[in-house]
Amino acid sequence: MPYTFRIADVSDAPELSRLLKCAMKTYCEGSGISEAMLEAMNEDTATIEDRIRRCTCLCCLDGNDIVGTITFNTVDTPQKLSFSDKTLNYLSGFSKVGYISRFAVREDLRNSGLGIELVNRAVELAVKEDCGAVLLHSSATNKSMVEFYRKRGFRLIDHEDSRGYDRGLFSNSLG
Repeated sequence: MPYTFRIADVSDAPELSRLLKCAMKTYCEGSGISEAMLEAMNEDTATIEDRIRRCTCLCCLDGNDIVGTITFNTVDTPQKLSFSDKTLNYLSGFSKVGYISRFAVREDLRNSGLGIELVNRAVELAVKEDCGAVLLHSSATNKSMVEFYRKRGFRLIDHEDSRGYDRGLFSNSLG
């Protein structure tokens, strides 16, 4: 792959914002949900800068252009991600998990393997941090994303609709 990968810097926030909003529009279309339902669509640059400071935001670059990103952080209290007894029971088996969010690939590079590489790198971070699993939330109705995650070893643990759509919690157990 001719791409380079690095950790994001706060100066990347405007470019990451554009990339994420473009990807989230496609995500909304594939999920059958309104853009207003996603907090990612309403984030300002300061919010993204804060996430870059708090989490590990990986960037994939083609030359100087950011063409992909994924955010990873370690969660030492996985139960806080619970939204049902079923989820709580599942999460009680872990003392630490990794969590993926804000995953995006530039539209013309989707289905190129770049997204797979980004997810693999996030999973590698979880392994290095001795996490028992990697979790993420995604629309349970977005068939292409559900299938993408399934092929990466993630399975739907539970789902809920507090945000106005069928939002699933997916897990890739590393143990």
